Amino acid sequence: MTPRWLGDAVEAEVLQRIAATPLLFCFLDFDGTLAPIAPTPDAATPLPGTEEILRRLARSPGVDVAMVTGRTIADVRTFLDVDGMYYVGIHGLEIRLPNGTTDLAEGVAVVRATLPSIKQRLEQALAGHSGVLVEDKRLALACHFRLASRADAAFAIETVEAVARSYQRRGVQIAVTHGHEVVEIRPAYANKGKTVCRLLAAHGGSPLAVYIGDDQTDEDAFGLLAAAAITVRVGPPSVRTAARYRLDAPSDVQRFLRAVVACRAGAIASSPGG
Repeated sequence: MTPRWLGDAVEAEVLQRIAATPLLFCFLDFDGTLAPIAPTPDAATPLPGTEEILRRLARSPGVDVAMVTGRTIADVRTFLDVDGMYYVGIHGLEIRLPNGTTDLAEGVAVVRATLPSIKQRLEQALAGHSGVLVEDKRLALACHFRLASRADAAFAIETVEAVARSYQRRGVQIAVTHGHEVVEIRPAYANKGKTVCRLLAAHGGSPLAVYIGDDQTDEDAFGLLAAAAITVRVGPPSVRTAARYRLDAPSDVQRFLRAVVACRAGAIASSPGG
């Protein structure tokens, strides 16, 4: 599928659908979507004004908003903490509901008990390789190599894959996923797309889904969401995607979200009794 760039007439067409729907559920990735990709996870910063846009969107009648990220919920909330939002962390392994309660996916206890030994093996194998960072997410391990040389990055990828295979042979249900200069070990059943579909099914009322993301893990959602959903891949046109639309960068995402807030406000104001 060749995604359509969300600009001018195409954006107007999409916004018309968003304004007309009684219920809207927006799912947003963080890194590369609301915040530009940074050299290290701690250095990522959402664009100025993002929190206020999300706050206004979450307060709009008939609108739900979810942050869907590979980060932990605690981590991403240090950057964007908005009342009334859903937070989906570690690709769906943890979910924080708008009322503040947090649920963990079934079966995470077994994998979580194994991760410390996996982490130890990775750190021992990768010691001395400059620019390689192993991030402990409690329910997953991410190996970042954005600051590493090409040789050290290749070694890090090979090491993570080899260590993961050794545990998979023992029956540990883990998978390896690749992202923007990061490779991650996580429970095999962690999946953004399946989690988003479960949230939509539990919501009721058949809301129109909008999903915006920039990474390979977001493709799980693009592929599983219904054809009517508005799916947006952030990044260059050369990237292959199952998304129906495309935006270039987080700045374009912010502009689009401002337009969504405005069109929802206009729809409420023009409705009978509004």
